[in-house]
Amino acid sequence: MKTVILFGSPRKDGNTIQLANAVSDTLKTRGGNVRMLYLNDLNIRPCQGCLRCLKNGSCKINDDMKDIRKYILESDLIVYATPLYWYGPSGQLKVAMDRSLAFMDEKFNSRVEGKKAVTLVTLADETLDSCEPILGMFRKTFDLLKISWVGNVEAPGCVGKGIVKDEYREKAVKLAESVS
Repeated sequence: MKTVILFGSPRKDGNTIQLANAVSDTLKTRGGNVRMLYLNDLNIRPCQGCLRCLKNGSCKINDDMKDIRKYILESDLIVYATPLYWYGPSGQLKVAMDRSLAFMDEKFNSRVEGKKAVTLVTLADETLDSCEPILGMFRKTFDLLKISWVGNVEAPGCVGKGIVKDEYREKAVKLAESVS
């Protein structure tokens, strides 16, 4: 199975990487091919709303999204990993998600139908209700793109750097095992 991880945290050594690594390592031990994309290191410009991409799936913006698009198209599983920022994904992940319009055609049929998605969210808050907006956004996005949302992990209580509780790392491992 080919997997691409859209890593949306600006910190490569924070909390979100702990969940992403748990999923990545588990998939690799099961023979999976995993590519981690550190979105903060890439040049991804915001969608311009021109809708040109609907015609052939390519965007007029010449940036790193063309490579991200290629990796998504090649993958069976897409992992969306992000800290919770103001009840939504990080800006890095949100910009990439906005550019997912290129996965639709002129009749708004999906070019990625049948792919699977997993979401990993870390948050400082102890209240999982804070995740409702981001989970709703993921649900609507995956429904529109006809991507199967096969699992999610939300890890609350990540106030400091690198303090994801073991139970959430274990949950991420079990999730990866279930999808591999």
